[in-house]
Amino acid sequence: NPYTFTVTGDTAVQAHFAINSYLVSLSAVNGTITSGGGSHTHGTEVTAEASNEEGYHFVKWTNAAGDSLSGENPYTFTVTGDTAVQAHFAINSYLVSLSAVNGTITSGGGSHTHGTEVTAEASNEEGYHFVKWTNAAGDSLSGENPYTFTVTGDTAVQAHFAINSYSVSLSAVNGTITSGDGSHTHGTEVTAEARNEEGYHFVKWTNAAGDSLSGENPYTFMVTGDTAVQAHFAINSYEVNLFATEHGRIASGDGTYTHGAEAAAEAAAYYGYHFIRWENAAGDSLSADNPYRFAVKGDMELTAVFSGVRRLVTAEASAGGRVTGGGYYDYGSQVTLTALPDSGYRFAKWTAGEKLVEQVGSTDSSYSFLLIWAAFDSYRANFVKEGGGTGVGATHELHLLPGVYYAEGVLHLVNLDGYSISVSTMKGERVLQFTADSDNAEQAAALPAGVYILNAAKWKEKYYVTKFVVK
Repeated sequence: NPYTFTVTGDTAVQAHFAINSYLVSLSAVNGTITSGGGSHTHGTEVTAEASNEEGYHFVKWTNAAGDSLSGENPYTFTVTGDTAVQAHFAINSYLVSLSAVNGTITSGGGSHTHGTEVTAEASNEEGYHFVKWTNAAGDSLSGENPYTFTVTGDTAVQAHFAINSYSVSLSAVNGTITSGDGSHTHGTEVTAEARNEEGYHFVKWTNAAGDSLSGENPYTFMVTGDTAVQAHFAINSYEVNLFATEHGRIASGDGTYTHGAEAAAEAAAYYGYHFIRWENAAGDSLSADNPYRFAVKGDMELTAVFSGVRRLVTAEASAGGRVTGGGYYDYGSQVTLTALPDSGYRFAKWTAGEKLVEQVGSTDSSYSFLLIWAAFDSYRANFVKEGGGTGVGATHELHLLPGVYYAEGVLHLVNLDGYSISVSTMKGERVLQFTADSDNAEQAAALPAGVYILNAAKWKEKYYVTKFVVK
């Protein structure tokens, strides 16, 4: 065609045409052709369709030259020749929305393309700790922080933080914790309180490093972490003030003492007086001991009380009997002496005086009198044998009286065997103390010149007091 032939007669010739068939070539970038490709006759309407791969979306169709043909999918066109058409797909971008409860998002939020690995990270607010990540429906995703996941769509993820709980450990030195220790959440105000042991007082609270925190008790503070706090108590100090009434003085014992320490209050009587008792500030009697030993448990005021003049009444007996009632008596008090004859003897009379010879004017075996300055210091009960006689013979000598004298640095004791001896100055300062016996009837003692008081005591009923002079 054209077709050449020679005409030799009437001729009918017909030209025959057949419709064209064209090849429609379809392709896709990041997708798949689902329909429209293949052979199509001229003028046929072809519908090209493509589907996206996961994570992609359709963009357009282009021809072989790259010219854009359509943004529709499916795309319909008329075939007028061999045709090459390509479907274009682009990767998706997703919004990752991150939020935090009691914390702050530090990374991972924003727009991310499909398949991207995103690392979400959050930091806690003060006093809180991370718990987990959850999705929009509240389902738990992970307990890790940071948390890495692959983005396949718009995503909402939330970080959860819980408030911290801290241990508050309280201890006490010389005391007891009464409140405040245990577990407490962050920011809680805790009131720590401690009670002292007997005899101690609160000083301060310190931390684990020993730094001072407060001198208040109770002590209130805000918990921001595990906390160790110690209460310190110190032992009390007390003042013991000792006083003496007239006729005596305090020898020792007053001053400052810590709780529970033993104090020994001691007083000394002036010459002619004697100690009676200790009284407290209210005037209550505490003890007749001197020294008086006691445990100090508070500030104290003690007063040493002394009596008036005491005198020693010596009671002697001749052979044939004995006598009771001798000893120390307060001035003005009543003295009763009783004569007790031995078997075969009877009481005859009382005599008194320095030489035990003066008649005292009583024939009763029980003799009472008031001790005044005019009274004698020594008395003697005289006994006679029943039926006559004096009862005084070579084998019945009078009881010898005790005595003392000082010569050439030696203290000489007479008839004081077994007595507890105490020698004091006229001001009551003790200079010697010992027990006399036959081995130390002569006691070496370098005493300065002056007047001294010797007190001798034997058991509860025998006393002897005298003065001696050292020249």
